[in-house]
Amino acid sequence: MFGKTKSNLWLDIAIFIAFITTSMTGLLLWLGIPEGAGSRSAILLGLTKESWISIHNWAGIGMLMGAIIHILFHWKWIICIGKRYFKKLAKQARYNFSINTFLLISFMIVNLSGLIIWLILGEGGYQGGRNPRFNTLVFGLSRHEWNDIHLYTGLAITSILSLHIINHSKWVLLTIKRQLTNLTDQFSPKSIQPKAPAS
Repeated sequence: MFGKTKSNLWLDIAIFIAFITTSMTGLLLWLGIPEGAGSRSAILLGLTKESWISIHNWAGIGMLMGAIIHILFHWKWIICIGKRYFKKLAKQARYNFSINTFLLISFMIVNLSGLIIWLILGEGGYQGGRNPRFNTLVFGLSRHEWNDIHLYTGLAITSILSLHIINHSKWVLLTIKRQLTNLTDQFSPKSIQPKAPAS
């Protein structure tokens, strides 16, 4: 059965994999496939733009679910530090809380913009065409403005999340080392004791 530390470690690994997937697919969609009519059928690394968008979207959903569970795991810490933020508080704890707050705000914006583009505005139909919602305004913003918000907030998250990972790198490396040590001990010859003969 997983303890809290092990569960937290595997959750963080899953979030990191989803983050790498969304980041790489986002960069490929931004830099590797041109916009315009017929771009959805463009092939990059053996996949169409539509396939890359699907991978990007579902990896983003996975990352969102993981982030929600991550917040719930650390909810007591969030409340505790939040109450003491403007009072006496260790410098490192205030720094971590600030980074996490900026990360949360950016994460909410990138997910909101991504869901609006995916579920409300839809894809396809360059300049209208097959998609009647192409030119729809959502909260007064156009598709291109939502795309820009999603793109630049995503780039900001990459920078902020990198700081977050660096801040917790010692914990991650130490926890991985402990888990590997425990796994090695379980399968070491010393840990496999022969059963005593029945009397």
